[in-house]
Amino acid sequence: MKKATKGILAIAIVGMGVFASQAMADGVSGVPGSADDPVVTKSYVDQQIQKALGGGGGGGTVSPGLTVVELSPGRTLYGFEGTEFIVRTGKVQAVAGDKGDGLTDITEGKDLRGGAQVAANHLLLIARSDNRGLRLHAGYNGVAHIMVRGKYELR
Repeated sequence: MKKATKGILAIAIVGMGVFASQAMADGVSGVPGSADDPVVTKSYVDQQIQKALGGGGGGGTVSPGLTVVELSPGRTLYGFEGTEFIVRTGKVQAVAGDKGDGLTDITEGKDLRGGAQVAANHLLLIARSDNRGLRLHAGYNGVAHIMVRGKYELR
């Protein structure tokens, strides 16, 4: 055999050896159920998602999708940071936060101060968890239906 052929054959054998050892090393560390690759249940994943969304502790209800909430006279619907409201029916007014800040009306691009009437079908956003929310107008005795996405509390 020529020297060049022997050199190429030696390089090929060494390269295949390195490749094979690397492939074996990768396969050993990824055993399902081991500390490197744990197996988890769906309920555990759901629990961790709820914690990440702020549903673990602190009261309130987390609505990952849109949930319809009935707002009756004498009750106030409070939203937490990032919560979205859409008023579907009823006469509703904004409730300002602890420092007098209002709700963000994304549909009109303005800030609704405390006591301002909320137009139907407008998307509202709660910027901070400081007791901002919605309540019925004083003279309105009906029930309002509000679509909610995110963490909220009805008091």
